[in-house]
Amino acid sequence: MSTVTFRVTDEEKSFIQSMADLNGQTLSELARTKLLEGLEDQIDMGLYEKAMKAHEEKDESISHQDMLRELGL
Repeated sequence: MSTVTFRVTDEEKSFIQSMADLNGQTLSELARTKLLEGLEDQIDMGLYEKAMKAHEEKDESISHQDMLRELGL
């Protein structure tokens, strides 16, 4: 396992430690999980934006009424 070090102010460390305690985690566990979650969210948002752009360029959606009519309902 590797080690990553980053600098924070005393106030930031105190806050991060308080949040780790609140979540029943070590400071390391909290930092690792929140960093990875944030990066995964960034990837998800990029994929969402790409999909929405493709959808907007070729919008094939239809109204609810048109769908009912198409299904014969």
